[in-house]
Amino acid sequence: MPPSPHPTASPAGAARVPRVRVVRMGAAWPRPLRHHAMAVRFRIALALLLAGPLAAPLASGAQTTTATVVEFYNAALNHYFITAAPAEATMLDAGVIVPGWQRTGVSFEAWAGSADHAASVPVCRFFGTPGVGPNSHFYTASADECALVRQNPKWTYEGIAFYIDVPTGTACAADETPVYRSFYPGAVVSQSNHRFLIDLTMHEKMAGASILEGVVMCSPLSAQQVEADAARLLAQASFGPSRSALDHVVAVGTNAFLAEQFAAPVSRFASYPYVPAGMQATFCAADPDPYCGRDYYTQFLVQNEFFRQASVGSDQLRQRVAFALSQVMVTSGLDVKPAYAMARYQQLFRDGAFGNFRDLLASVTLSPAMGDYLNMVNNDKPKGEVSPNENYARELLQLFSVGVWELNVDGTRLTDASGNPIPAYDQDIVEGFAHVFTGWTYPPLPGQAARSHNPKNYLADMAGVEANHDTAAKLLLNGVAEPAGLPMATDLANALDTVFRHPNVGPFIGSQLIQKLVTGDPTPQFVGRVAAIFNDNGHGVRGDLQAVVTAILTDPEARGPVKLDPGYGKLREPALFVAGLARALDSQTDGVYLSQQSAAQGQPLFDPPSVFNYYPPTYVVPGTASIGPEFALQNSSTAINRFNYANALAFGTIGPLGSLPGAVGTVPQWTALASVAGDTNALLDQLDALLLNHTMSAAMRSTVAAAVNAVPAADATGRAKTALYLVGSSSFFQVER
Repeated sequence: MPPSPHPTASPAGAARVPRVRVVRMGAAWPRPLRHHAMAVRFRIALALLLAGPLAAPLASGAQTTTATVVEFYNAALNHYFITAAPAEATMLDAGVIVPGWQRTGVSFEAWAGSADHAASVPVCRFFGTPGVGPNSHFYTASADECALVRQNPKWTYEGIAFYIDVPTGTACAADETPVYRSFYPGAVVSQSNHRFLIDLTMHEKMAGASILEGVVMCSPLSAQQVEADAARLLAQASFGPSRSALDHVVAVGTNAFLAEQFAAPVSRFASYPYVPAGMQATFCAADPDPYCGRDYYTQFLVQNEFFRQASVGSDQLRQRVAFALSQVMVTSGLDVKPAYAMARYQQLFRDGAFGNFRDLLASVTLSPAMGDYLNMVNNDKPKGEVSPNENYARELLQLFSVGVWELNVDGTRLTDASGNPIPAYDQDIVEGFAHVFTGWTYPPLPGQAARSHNPKNYLADMAGVEANHDTAAKLLLNGVAEPAGLPMATDLANALDTVFRHPNVGPFIGSQLIQKLVTGDPTPQFVGRVAAIFNDNGHGVRGDLQAVVTAILTDPEARGPVKLDPGYGKLREPALFVAGLARALDSQTDGVYLSQQSAAQGQPLFDPPSVFNYYPPTYVVPGTASIGPEFALQNSSTAINRFNYANALAFGTIGPLGSLPGAVGTVPQWTALASVAGDTNALLDQLDALLLNHTMSAAMRSTVAAAVNAVPAADATGRAKTALYLVGSSSFFQVER
């Protein structure tokens, strides 16, 4: 097969896996792996973990295809080639007649003949005429392009390669996925080469050395591909698929599912009682709740409620987006301790998840939880040598909205003439905002008169005290010089407007939402498309979060039948890992164990160690060049605790906590999986669809099947538990792809 060179040539494959050092943990609830059977399961699970990819448009219809186009790569020659002919593929696999060709894992569906699909068109195949043309193959589904190339003496027509549909403009039908073409010009004409991909991320990463030619074909989606992307959508837009949810999304499609989620009633945290801050010993001594300190002065009940609602709540997308936003605009229960305070703060994000970012910015700024955490509350105008506290001003700019450096719309840094990054603000601007944020105190307690500095109270927005506000002129963002003498409410509104209007906000917030929902290392193109919607939702509105979320979840880099780029995806952060497995089993839960396990895996919910969250958005996976924020939590202890959780959920008994009224523990439902467990392949098919988006490799299937077959056929539940544990603890599940 005559070769053709190609830039950035690297077969699609697994990203490197950080080494996992297995250590024995202390007692946990349920107990960690100890006896022989558990140890055997653990060794199998660890082997699957180390073998897998730890880096890391939906249609309601599907078609029965008759051809698969397979891509090959020759590393020695740095060449790509595609074929839909099984005999040709077999010849390349054998490596005898034409050695050195390996499958890349890239493939797409097509038709073998014109009669297989009425709307399909022939794909012309050409090879560069020896001595004058490119030393590669070229394919086109355009009749005009085919006719033109046939007249070119530099190309030799080889016939029809396969049949496929073509786009209308750049759009494919609902039951198809785009095929993107890129062109590598090469140093000389003989080296030029085209590549065809259905993975937009891989296609866009060719831009450094290739010309991206866009959508040239439309590949039909099989039923398995439709189901794979439905499961992927649920991993991104909920706390994980259940079988019923997966079937529903396959039936209605992406747009209808999102419309349902946007319209779903808002889940609400309970109204926990007010408790006086810093007075736990005195208050709880007279409170009838024997666990007053735990229930009202820690996040215990709020954490449990979060996981309970994540497991069964109908507004899954709203909860996921709220959770993501809360990890951008961070407070911590390590400082803001009362349950009622954190519940009210987290509710801000649920209420504002699909609203406007400007409104959410105001809600966060005036929240007494944030005021307490970042020292805006009781932050008064200058007095003598005492200047206003800069904490909230600095973090608002650095972490909550703009970022440190000026950005292009695609999230890349702007640079000056010398190639240096340009700061987004300076110390004078930080001081200007610090002076804006003066004069605010806690809201007065019910029945008490307002004071200059009210005692701690998180029941309502902070109250303004004009006498404590600095009315001097201030320097703000975007070159705005705030005049002197303005009322504090006007001062605040104007300052937040300059933040909201800063061009960084779209790419800065958009990229972090992409990271939290879809992939840890999004391409600049993905960020740019989302930022453009933040800047204008299509109706002249800036900051429309519902439009932003829609843009993220419907983007071609989020959707599609398969994701093959090695840097795509993200490690499921602990909260999503524990909730996802529980939801896959339709578990009944009070949230206690899920909360404990999230903490054991490095994410104690609502108690991040600092305003920088549990992990930074810029964390690079060790041994790679890929950004993978959640990997900052991964170490030997948290890795083993993931195994322990999967083992306990599958084989343990997670009973109710005796000190919690109404507790039910966590009880997985095994009926559905047990009903197919007699057929090992059927069982693995179910788990492959539900947990892995149909990414289970042949090697993994063989390993898990052997373990399942070792369990007696009469023990259907035991077989289901074995399979669930091995699949759920594997890297194929731990990394969303």
